[in-house]
Amino acid sequence: MRALSASRAKLLYLCGNVALAGAYYGAAELSRWLASTPQNVTPVWPPDGIAVAAVFLYGFWMLPGVLLGSFLANIWAFWDPSSWLSLLTSINGVLAIAFGTTLGTALGVFLLKRTVPPRYPLARVLHVVYLLLFAGLLGPVVNALVGVAVLCSLEIVPWSAYGDVWLTWWISNVAGIFIVTPAIISWESGLWNGKAAKVRLTTRMNRFRGPVRRARRRKLAVCSVEITLIVGLTFAVGAASFWQAYSLEYMLIPLLVWPTFRYGQQGGTLAAVGISAMAIMGTVRGLGSFAEESLDQSLTLLQSFIAVTVFTALVLAAVLKERRAAEEKLRVAITDLATANSELEQRVSERTQELDDKNKRLKTTLQELHQVQSQMVQNEKMSSLGQMVAGIAHEINNPVNFIHGNLQHMGEYTETMLALIEQYQVHYPEPVEALQEKIEESEIDFVQLDAPKVLASMGIGTQRIREIVLSLRNFSRLDESALKQANIHEGLESTLLIVKHRLSLPHGLLPERDSAAVEVVRDYGELPLVECYPGSLNQVFMNVLTNAIDALELHLPEMVAVPMITIRTEVVDEWVRIAIADNGPGIDESARDSVFDPFFTTKPIGKGTGMGMSISYQIVTQKHGGRLTFDSVLGEGTEFVIEIPRVQSER
Repeated sequence: MRALSASRAKLLYLCGNVALAGAYYGAAELSRWLASTPQNVTPVWPPDGIAVAAVFLYGFWMLPGVLLGSFLANIWAFWDPSSWLSLLTSINGVLAIAFGTTLGTALGVFLLKRTVPPRYPLARVLHVVYLLLFAGLLGPVVNALVGVAVLCSLEIVPWSAYGDVWLTWWISNVAGIFIVTPAIISWESGLWNGKAAKVRLTTRMNRFRGPVRRARRRKLAVCSVEITLIVGLTFAVGAASFWQAYSLEYMLIPLLVWPTFRYGQQGGTLAAVGISAMAIMGTVRGLGSFAEESLDQSLTLLQSFIAVTVFTALVLAAVLKERRAAEEKLRVAITDLATANSELEQRVSERTQELDDKNKRLKTTLQELHQVQSQMVQNEKMSSLGQMVAGIAHEINNPVNFIHGNLQHMGEYTETMLALIEQYQVHYPEPVEALQEKIEESEIDFVQLDAPKVLASMGIGTQRIREIVLSLRNFSRLDESALKQANIHEGLESTLLIVKHRLSLPHGLLPERDSAAVEVVRDYGELPLVECYPGSLNQVFMNVLTNAIDALELHLPEMVAVPMITIRTEVVDEWVRIAIADNGPGIDESARDSVFDPFFTTKPIGKGTGMGMSISYQIVTQKHGGRLTFDSVLGEGTEFVIEIPRVQSER
């Protein structure tokens, strides 16, 4: 707390704890009213989320409010005034439960504060993981251990059911913290940032009152329409998924991503809260996709969906926040560098002729600085691309492996069921009329023939996805800096996968052709594993292939032949040679001496930086001790040849 007088500090302490206790009790009663199952089980316990957020944001002096709120939330459920002994026992039990809740909250917040910055633990992906791990998973362990032990001691729950009750108690607390705590923290931070932004906007409006107000009104109108659309679509899809019998719950994922991209963590957490609330209210009433005959199964499906929804929103928002922060730092650095360069050039231009030599040396240094800067930006872009591809491949791999692994079991189950049906048909060839009509409607003979084919097709499809994921993982080695043995063909294939969307050239340029796709011809030789820097070499492949596609796309209307890229690999005298050729227009004679120069490009303005081939030349010649050459014939095409030693230690 800030430095206050003793009386004001005591008043703040009292009001803060009373407010927290009231919020805890109100959330508990609201949760029981909205989301209590017929078995008196509450699948989500939001009060613990409020408690964790309050203690994290304002300090451990709020813990008495947690204790009081937990006591009020549970006293009426265990109140037994039948005798003085029963009354005292029930009060002591509720106090023990409240103490366990307070201790669990304190433990989770203590561990969280030791690992993340104060006040805002959602700025980075790692901090989000710490929040969910310490405050969301570990803290409720203490709460559940103490609470269930009290229930068993009061003989409300038998000791034999301790494990099941503990798990239900723990999961409900975890779900409440997952949903509520990030939303409160993000919106509390957003309110402070919003006040600062309002002050800045007011200052600008004083300078440009009319234009700024009009721009602000337009922005507010667009945001209002967008928010209305997001809320309407989310409510419609959520109502169909959780309050009716339509399995559309995964259509909510884009509606979760949309506000996260547009409005950051405030939008993402609010969308997660809304989606989770609709799922909870539907499931506890036996409606929607997660409603099963078994209550435990229904709650497991519901809580798994909530955990995935909240985790997706928080991680995506943290990634976006990290990216914006990095872009802002880079933008500031570039602005500072540009300002320094401008001032330096102005001072140099004002110098006399006697400083001409120094001026020339300074311009040379400035050019080298631009080159290093552009190379750093290019390397950072490729590294970011590799990290993004690796993340996507990882996220796809788990569910695909799950599906692929279970297809075999589904095949066995299907064979068993079909065999059972065949035996039934043999022993009961003439079923009752109603059953015979159902058999004819079901086309069981067709199902018996088609079901194995469907499962086989699904197996082929999941296997193909696994191969694509493997290619993505190979390409994601862009950020690897270690020298290692690598498969050159895997690097080429993963790079081709990344640029696959570019191989389909714009339609309409050649109406006489059925397809404008670039044909890729692979003439791979027998290559051993090559000692190299795989990430850097993939960057070279990417630059050369992108230039070839750009050349074909730019001159497609003039071409007669089918646009084609040919890739050849071979081993020549302990050297590995990779040749990438296109049948485009070729390189003009006047430009051939400058192909590998920094900032040189023949592309239209805005299409290239002129650094791709320069960086590729440095990677091949300096980093790998190899050679990068090209041969071009006007009107026939261009071929770039990359040659590197098979073993780097021998050069």
